[in-house]
Amino acid sequence: MSSTLFCYSINQSPTKLDFARTHVFTPVSIQFYSDSPSFTGKLRSRRRSLVGVKAETLSVEEQKKRKKPRVLVAGGGIGGLVFALAAKKKGFDVLVFEKDLSAIRGEGQYRGPIQIQSNALAALEAIDVPVAEEVMEAGCITGDRINGLVDGVSGTWYTKFDTFTPAVSRGLPVTRVISRMTLQQILARAVGEDVIRNESNVVDFKDSGNKVTVVLENGQRYEGDLLVGADGIWSKVRSNLFGRSEATYSGYTCYTGIADFIPADIESVGYRVFLGYKQYFVSSDVGGGKMQWYAFHEEPAGGVDVPNGMKKRLFEIFEGWCDNVLDLLHATEEEAILRRDIYDRTPSFTWGKGRVTLLGDSIHAMQPNMGQGGCMAIEDSYQLALELEEAWKQSVATNKPVDIVSSLKRYEESRRVRVAIIHGMARMAAIMASTYKAYLGVGLGPLSFLAKFRVPHPGIIGGRFFMDMTMPLMLDWVLGGNSEKLEGRSPSCRLTDKADDRLREWFEDDEALERTINGEWYLIPHGNKCSVSETLRLTKDKDQPCIIGRSKPDQDVPGTHIVIPSPQVSKMHARVIYKDGAFFLMDLRSDHGTYVTDNLGRRYRVTPNLPARFRPSDIIEFGSDKKSHSTMNHSFKKKTYPHYSINHFPSITIFAVRSLTLLRIIKMKHGLLYKTALILNPSLLVFLLVMIICLWLQLILKPSLLCLKQMCLVNCCGMEMLVI
Repeated sequence: MSSTLFCYSINQSPTKLDFARTHVFTPVSIQFYSDSPSFTGKLRSRRRSLVGVKAETLSVEEQKKRKKPRVLVAGGGIGGLVFALAAKKKGFDVLVFEKDLSAIRGEGQYRGPIQIQSNALAALEAIDVPVAEEVMEAGCITGDRINGLVDGVSGTWYTKFDTFTPAVSRGLPVTRVISRMTLQQILARAVGEDVIRNESNVVDFKDSGNKVTVVLENGQRYEGDLLVGADGIWSKVRSNLFGRSEATYSGYTCYTGIADFIPADIESVGYRVFLGYKQYFVSSDVGGGKMQWYAFHEEPAGGVDVPNGMKKRLFEIFEGWCDNVLDLLHATEEEAILRRDIYDRTPSFTWGKGRVTLLGDSIHAMQPNMGQGGCMAIEDSYQLALELEEAWKQSVATNKPVDIVSSLKRYEESRRVRVAIIHGMARMAAIMASTYKAYLGVGLGPLSFLAKFRVPHPGIIGGRFFMDMTMPLMLDWVLGGNSEKLEGRSPSCRLTDKADDRLREWFEDDEALERTINGEWYLIPHGNKCSVSETLRLTKDKDQPCIIGRSKPDQDVPGTHIVIPSPQVSKMHARVIYKDGAFFLMDLRSDHGTYVTDNLGRRYRVTPNLPARFRPSDIIEFGSDKKSHSTMNHSFKKKTYPHYSINHFPSITIFAVRSLTLLRIIKMKHGLLYKTALILNPSLLVFLLVMIICLWLQLILKPSLLCLKQMCLVNCCGMEMLVI
């Protein structure tokens, strides 16, 4: 007989109790306990039991009479709504003041998606599981695919980010991208209309020591026990706390747009950062057949484009870049492009005073290079609600007033170090991306002519080595470093977050990743002097090759035939075949040869009767003048997605297109066709060294040792680094 006589378990029906066979049903004689050998407990008198029950009942009634503190929130953005939800779930009386709910209602200009990474999704799960589920269902998973850095001109991979392994190894949700409007709508519904005050702009507040009173723009006043400033980078709560201060301009303006566009490698690539000198370009799948992109360019703040001129200017800025960039720009409507200057704020040591504190962009606005700005706001919200709940529990246990001020200080201390490190990483990531130099001579003014010799920058080997060494550690800490603080959340992964079985192979093998391109390939006539005018679709049937020659063969040869009437093209010049997910070019012992120029600018002759694989953006030349070695009128270039005929360069272009429909052929101005090797600036070495030191300090030493009394920015090798 078990000594636990009346333990029970609750089945799926919460109104029915299932008792084990060892349970004893009442009434039971008192003799039973003395006869039971397994019962060793002492009998309590009924009088004593009733006194205990009465005391416990009084305690519960007293708790009900004591209302939890009233929380005022300035700002109904993502951070403000997540905190309001977390505080409401813990029983606090919450009131959110938002000056403009048009974004939540779907009105006004579309601001585009937001990336919610694993650390933020886990915090949402710890706050409210149903809401987190709704957010994840509405989002597009990008963390289960390849993400990373590529060269902006050649499109070749430099390094790939594994955001999947750090998530699943810790039982966290996989990174997603979701519409900002959709996310705010989900959060607003969960918080409740009665909690959110629209057209309520907080312009001032008064902290009396016991209460906080907020003053709205229309003169209305509301009183609460504490105020949380979540009103963004231009926070008025922050200005009233610490005085007006200017945000830091990053030196870059950002064009952003969204396009109805499906890349050929959509199944294997989530997002890419295309690197260039003083400019970079980011593209991301956002689901629903749409792609979001961000174009960063170094220039003074406050610039304005001519009406309907943003798209044209973008083509000028990114002229000569790889097809992945130009395709997205072509597919984007002018009306879907927005422009804004990029600002951030250096995190300060003090986040609040008295009964007022800040969270999110109000205190640590970040550059968007790591996708952690909104994620840090969500982490802030969870931690702040947790500290307030702990203060309430201590108040009940000691029968004293809730110590709001101490709880806010604990919140700030628990968040300060992690936020400062990630803020510094975001700044350095922007510097690294925009100071990228592929060749010696790039950005050297009078010595820029050295770039034409394509001498690789010395930083390529060291940069790649340190990136490969530190990136897994950094991602593991950024995505999973806060998971131990999430109380009540059991580590678990969703079955729908499962990645492709070939993911590891894609990380290690660029050719395997390229073979995943799931689209149609086209040969498109290209150039003013090209005598071929028809667009030709390449077949993936290995028994139906594409044969190029001066005329059609006399005998019946299976396959598709391209006729190029030129003396430099042999009667049976070359053959294009498909095998094992790739296309190959074979020269059929032609008189003037077949040449390929790859996306790195390397030109070589195809060995006769030996298949040579060609790739997106490769230029294929059929026939060459032996005397001048100049390219003749018959070239082919391989590319990916919608179709662009490039003027002033005689070539035929092969496109990898995902859909079966040829979307459109667009003519565009073509500059110098050069391809660059991907080499990072040597300053990356300094960046990685600082990153390692920061992570080591955070992981090894106690956080209290890191909380110094000041933070400063120093300049080292042309880079701004956050020293904590």
